[in-house]
Amino acid sequence: MSGATTFRVSWPEWLAWAALAFQAFFAMTHFSDGLRQEYGGIAALLILVAAGGKRWRALAAHPLPWLVLAFIVYSVLQAAYAARLTPALSFAKHLSYNTEPVRVGVLACAIGAWLAGRPRRIPLLLGLMVAGFVLAGLVCAPWTRIDAVVTGALALRFRYAENLVGEYAATGLLLLSLYALSRQWRDRAAITTAVSLILTGVLLAAFLLYAQSRAAWLAAVLVPLAAVACLRDVQRQWRRPAAIVLGAAVLTVAAALVVGYAFVAHRLAGGQTIVGALVHGDAAALPPSSVTVRMQLTLLGWHAWQVHPLLGIGLHGIQPMIVASGIHIGDYVPPHLHNAYLQTAVGLGGIGAALLLATLGVLVRELWLAHREGAVGSALYWALLGSLGIVLVVNVTDCLLWRVAYMRAPLELLLGCCFAVSLHRRRTGRETARQEQVPAPSCAAQASLHAPGMQRILGA
Repeated sequence: MSGATTFRVSWPEWLAWAALAFQAFFAMTHFSDGLRQEYGGIAALLILVAAGGKRWRALAAHPLPWLVLAFIVYSVLQAAYAARLTPALSFAKHLSYNTEPVRVGVLACAIGAWLAGRPRRIPLLLGLMVAGFVLAGLVCAPWTRIDAVVTGALALRFRYAENLVGEYAATGLLLLSLYALSRQWRDRAAITTAVSLILTGVLLAAFLLYAQSRAAWLAAVLVPLAAVACLRDVQRQWRRPAAIVLGAAVLTVAAALVVGYAFVAHRLAGGQTIVGALVHGDAAALPPSSVTVRMQLTLLGWHAWQVHPLLGIGLHGIQPMIVASGIHIGDYVPPHLHNAYLQTAVGLGGIGAALLLATLGVLVRELWLAHREGAVGSALYWALLGSLGIVLVVNVTDCLLWRVAYMRAPLELLLGCCFAVSLHRRRTGRETARQEQVPAPSCAAQASLHAPGMQRILGA
């Protein structure tokens, strides 16, 4: 009877793990419009609803689901406000745009609820995410125009924007580096694993380089920093490992400059001219470029936020505002403000942005507490923290958080992993506190246990 019960209980967990593996592998891919990366997270959520039980009690005891619930309520009310503000845009459209960040929060909670029971599987899911991205690069790369990619005439895309390719490549390099640093290299498969990691690292570095994303190049600085921080946690004598990691990073940058010096210099050219124009207040004289367009979008968003600072104009109202402003470069009219933080503040207002900031703050604080208390290893801690840092840096100059499924899916997985670590830490803390509350037997009670009468009662 107990075996049958165990079998029935294990089925939801088995299905949930299969769903999470699906989302992890396809999170950073875009093979076709019909293959939605969030199918895995949605399936995990439905299984969680059907399974119920202790996972729901753990969710109710954590502040994150309540923040997500507050944001859901706010999103509905804010969509109604934005619809009244812009009668040409319907309430349904505003609500549809507002549900994009809602999906991230809800699915992150579902993913974290399933991962909290076995947090040791988190590195496996992160590895699947990197493997799926490498496969997407090999399948979706523009091989017929690879010469233009190598010369810098064409930015590398995998059926999505080059900035996203750079962000995912930087994240993959971070996860790969921390795995290599934390692995024990004394087994028989060490050579095979090392060769596989080196080849994968070369591919990821090439993806990062040829994507030509300056924001991703900047975010990639977090890779050696996270590696040094991880080594410092693991090894107290950290100066030598840190020097090795920094030396490897310098050699990697030097190799990248040698291989792609021409287009790297082209991508970074003009920065001194732009800075000089900004210092002298002569930005209007700058020629049209992606940088000047971003500056115009920043000013447009800043003025729009000043008019509606608390409730915003709705995420759906931003693109019509840009079109009406006449901002463009050639035939390209930006669909967003090219700054995720400004986009959030203008679209959702200060209240919505504060709720999202509070949600992220809770997760980061819980992750830090788990690391301080030893509930999570150093490699996993810096992997999650560094990956979130890469996402935050890249989105300073773009809006790649939640507009489409292949943007949301990796973020849902990363936030879900952070949430799982938090749930695991809280559950472990409750169990430890419960054990400490059990009173130790007194000396008289211990003596009574050895009395002949008591021994006969206990069957001694």
